[in-house]
Amino acid sequence: MSEQQQAPSAHLEISQVSKVFDTQSGTFKALDNVHVKIAEGEFISLIGHSGCGKSTVLNIVAGLTDATEGGVILEGREVRGPGPERAVVFQNHALFPWLTVYENVAIAVKHVFRGRKTKAEMRDWILHNLELVHMGHAADKRPDEISGGMKQRVGIARALAMEPRVLLMDEPFGALDALTRAHLQDSLMEIHQRLNNTVIMITHDVDEAVLLSDRIVMMTNGPAATVGEILQVDLLRPRKRLELADDPHYNHLRAEVLHFLHERHAKPDVPASALADSAEAPAGPDTVAGTEQPAARSSSGTGRVPAGRPLEIGYIPLTDAAPLVVAHELGLFRQEGVDVSLVRETSWASIRDKVAIGMLDGAQMLAPMPLAASVGAGGPKQALTAPMTLSQGGNGLTVSRDLFRDMCDLDPDLSSDRRRAPAALRKVVEQRAARGRQRLTFGVVFPSSSHNYLLRHWLASGGIDPDRDVRLVVIPPPQMVTNLDVGNVAGFCVGEPWNTVAVERGIGVTLATSAELWPDHVEKVFGVGETLSRRRPEALAGLLRALNTAGRWLEDRTHTQDIARLLASPHYLNQSVDDLLPTLSGQFRFARELDPEPVRIQRFTHDASARPDAASALWWLTQMYRWGQLERPVAMTNATAAVYGAEVFDQVLGTPAQASAPNTRILGPEFDPARPLDYLNQLPIGAKPAWLAAALGREAA
Repeated sequence: MSEQQQAPSAHLEISQVSKVFDTQSGTFKALDNVHVKIAEGEFISLIGHSGCGKSTVLNIVAGLTDATEGGVILEGREVRGPGPERAVVFQNHALFPWLTVYENVAIAVKHVFRGRKTKAEMRDWILHNLELVHMGHAADKRPDEISGGMKQRVGIARALAMEPRVLLMDEPFGALDALTRAHLQDSLMEIHQRLNNTVIMITHDVDEAVLLSDRIVMMTNGPAATVGEILQVDLLRPRKRLELADDPHYNHLRAEVLHFLHERHAKPDVPASALADSAEAPAGPDTVAGTEQPAARSSSGTGRVPAGRPLEIGYIPLTDAAPLVVAHELGLFRQEGVDVSLVRETSWASIRDKVAIGMLDGAQMLAPMPLAASVGAGGPKQALTAPMTLSQGGNGLTVSRDLFRDMCDLDPDLSSDRRRAPAALRKVVEQRAARGRQRLTFGVVFPSSSHNYLLRHWLASGGIDPDRDVRLVVIPPPQMVTNLDVGNVAGFCVGEPWNTVAVERGIGVTLATSAELWPDHVEKVFGVGETLSRRRPEALAGLLRALNTAGRWLEDRTHTQDIARLLASPHYLNQSVDDLLPTLSGQFRFARELDPEPVRIQRFTHDASARPDAASALWWLTQMYRWGQLERPVAMTNATAAVYGAEVFDQVLGTPAQASAPNTRILGPEFDPARPLDYLNQLPIGAKPAWLAAALGREAA
């Protein structure tokens, strides 16, 4: 679609803008012929790698910097300096610390409306804009009395109070934690829907760009950066993040942006026009992909340190990210000659996509995720493998205290016997349906996750159909507790420490751990794409050796306090040590009023237990069929062996003398890996694929 078709009426035009800076070493061309037309009320995001000139574009639109060539036209007039019709929200809130929240907004209002509004009208307008961002209650507080997220709300209120025709935002949420950022994104969507103002926002966050934008302007790398592509985000508004997380078109748009950024990352000096037709030459095991430089041999280990950037390994802030954290913090990666940078990610979808296209070299992954990607369950096929298991167990099924009370009212014995929970919940579900009330909503972390499959299996064991009787939504792990607290969900299945956080805050009650539903089930794996597995086998071997050593260290109970302190760091989980110790020490509390119980809900794997488990992975496939994620038949044993094959593990770490036998003790009918379709046919709730009966007939014959 052409740009003229995308933006039929130009409210704002960035017209062939170039910018050259004079430096001590000569001239530097930051921008080259940037041209974008923006319609009134559009929400535009600028995205690109650092140094691509995004902030320079924004400053030129704001009138804070002059263009060397071209210019900006707003409503038919050229921009020749700052003006109140263009308000800027910076990454730093930029509040005056000696003024109250009210007074910080009043400065902007008085500057714009002096002589046009009475004092009473200005007061009402200030309070109105504070209420827009839910900060009216803090009008009399000073900035040092409110949180970082609240300060940023005030900065947005101050900008909105100027009634700007264009709102300019320079990474407004970049310095905030994931939970606060999500709340502010939701507030911004609500405000944009109500005011229909034109917004230009700089962001590095792909999910943020797709969630908020009408179009995403993707910048090429600098110097002489320009517009590489413009992506139309044709998702209906209003947008609900929980529903979009599992939306195929949303994930397609994310993949488009990630693909562009990956191309610019891998080939920063190639013109944008040449990228579509370029093909990367295969690299040998001693070559860094995308370069002609040989990898340098490490002097401290048996692996090789890559020339240029370190290997980027992704993780989600959960306790089972510990093997990666420990291997990095104790220098185990370096000892194996591998230079690693850990990258904190906000969603499992981002982890999957970035590893698949090579933006991440590897990552902590949900155990079923690489299998689902490889067979195309719930989306396009992506080539991922899992050469090592990182952890077993570690998840909990937690409900709000209100729901737990309702369950106990209908089954008083539940308080002393948690095994009665599925049946008690069914009574609540039936009672709500009889009274015409909404279905209960439960959170899971990702469609292809043990959390989703085990929660569904647990619900079905009590006679509850998870697709008809309740509603399941996808929520990133760090946001689970807040969503439970405000009533968006009635319960969730999530990894630690978030069950403990909900219990210790008095918000939730844990009904079951995943270790009770399926003892020693594989929970997290180390997932890699083809770039690392095929082109960098020595680097992969170093990673596996380091992670195996980390698993041994983690299972030594004398290290529990040290592990908690490492994970609690703001760089990793950013939680208190007290929130992490229950899982790590094996003393788990199911409700705040109860004493801790000696329950080892999570284990870290090493040696035989870290060996990929293709047989148990067959259970994930039965659940993909059962819940409609996979409709066509696949060669089940071949599919799991291709993803969880032990060849690389055995080559690097040696075949264990006695490999761990697959655990088939899953809640309900016993699972026989030799007859997975027969097991699927026994399950009382869930879809039966049309081909299942014929397949069972062939199996019997």
